[in-house]
Amino acid sequence: MRIVTASESAAAPDIAYFTIAVRPPFPWRALLDYLATRLTEGLESIEDGCYRRYDGHAQVQVTYDAPSRRLCVGAGGLAPLAAARHVERLFQPQYDGRAVEAALAQHALFAARIERCPGFRPLGCWSPFELCVRTLIGQQVTVAAARTLMARLVARCGTLTPAAVRRADLTGIGMPGRRVAAIVALANAVAEDALDLDAGWPVLDARLAQQPGFGPWTRAYLAIRLGRDLDAFPEQDIGLLRAAGADSARALRTQSEAWRPYRGHAATLLWAVAP
Repeated sequence: MRIVTASESAAAPDIAYFTIAVRPPFPWRALLDYLATRLTEGLESIEDGCYRRYDGHAQVQVTYDAPSRRLCVGAGGLAPLAAARHVERLFQPQYDGRAVEAALAQHALFAARIERCPGFRPLGCWSPFELCVRTLIGQQVTVAAARTLMARLVARCGTLTPAAVRRADLTGIGMPGRRVAAIVALANAVAEDALDLDAGWPVLDARLAQQPGFGPWTRAYLAIRLGRDLDAFPEQDIGLLRAAGADSARALRTQSEAWRPYRGHAATLLWAVAP
């Protein structure tokens, strides 16, 4: 990572610029297209090939320079190393999918997808807590509805940290009471150090199973997005059932056995890449 300090940049003296090396192929536009429908309005935006993050006084923008194979990052109000960790956790620039794609390309369901969009990978997240909240909100609603609800939550909280969620009044926000209670319980557990979202997956999976709202689908989805288990597979997911042409979760589970140990990557391709 090379950082251009404020003294070197006359254009924007309050912003540090740096680049992050990327392992090709890196389908930047396809990754942004997938992320665009799942943005948290008020905290994130995508426009003209640029991802922007606004959080309190911090502002980060990310573009991709294909010739140099580097992400170009501008960070203001946030230390460059901290910004780099967030960007790397979200976009997975060093993800090596060669073995995964070689294995999955043997199956007709994935061969065309991989040929059309080589290098597509499971996107990570800016914040594990924020992703957990987004996943709880997304249960049993459309992607568009979840995006609306997340925007309402940001409007109430200002930012999506455990402390901010705990302080906010979430009455009348448009979610079932049990889901609101699950979000508050998550914020309490993280804030009180009863739940470490950076823990290894078997430990975190077991701990999340004790939290309200974190059933098998939710935990499998989080295992993929948090990068903890590349073989996780939420076979109850309606989108996966339709994309795979399966008529039941049991049938999809049986079908997915042939995709081990890369079922999480397989799920991502089915969700995000057209056949």
